[in-house]
Amino acid sequence: LKPFWLERHGLGLCTCFARRGPVMAEPPPNGGEGPGPISQDSVITAPGSSDDASAAAAAAAPQLALAAPTAAVSAAAAHSALLEFEASAKAGSLPSGLDAPLAEELEAIIREVARTGATNGYSWDALRRLLAHKMELVLGEFWRDVPDLQLQEGESFERSAVEPLTRSLLEPRRDGAPFTVQRMCELLAEPRGVYKSTRKYLYALQRAVLVTSTEEALAIQTPAMGFSAAAFATPGATVGDGSSLDPPANRKRKLPPELANGVVAE
Repeated sequence: LKPFWLERHGLGLCTCFARRGPVMAEPPPNGGEGPGPISQDSVITAPGSSDDASAAAAAAAPQLALAAPTAAVSAAAAHSALLEFEASAKAGSLPSGLDAPLAEELEAIIREVARTGATNGYSWDALRRLLAHKMELVLGEFWRDVPDLQLQEGESFERSAVEPLTRSLLEPRRDGAPFTVQRMCELLAEPRGVYKSTRKYLYALQRAVLVTSTEEALAIQTPAMGFSAAAFATPGATVGDGSSLDPPANRKRKLPPELANGVVAE
């Protein structure tokens, strides 16, 4: 026997259930709209579930990737790599060419000085050899991509632009890092952060490299400005008006007007 409503539409029991479509939700009371189709995006995952953890890990991945190189390099590994680099530089056995990048430990040292401005933990002779080699690599890459510096006939970019900078940095009379070393390392750590032109980048690097005065030399010169070098070297010291002599945290020294550290516009 078939129910009367099946007889009316001429359907059998098998036909009815074979053609059964998606089950419709029961309409809500008061004529309201029922819930729409549930998509995978609309499913709320309980906190602490595997999906929630995966999403959080994916969101944090770029930040972890940026922090990983510096965090992964220990101070002992950085010092050891720098001493090995110095020995190779003195022996003249450093790899040449743009296809021989620096080791990650050495790159981490440059980034650290760019971030903190502190060089006390490293041998100045070893550090300046590292910076000079990094200059050769960076300037070589700039010149390969954007050779926009006018040279004298018969001159090469290395001889007229690169060698004067590295020679200045390696001069024996330099007994310490210049007070512009942080700016120098900023330019070497992120060479294309501001500049896309070889000429402009070279001029900015020259302004940081050609300065020879160290922080200690500036401290000795402070009596000419109205207070003693001893007071300048004492933490918390003040001048007559009560203002502190301590430099602000993370504040770089300003260059003289003729060697201002601003972006090269010409």
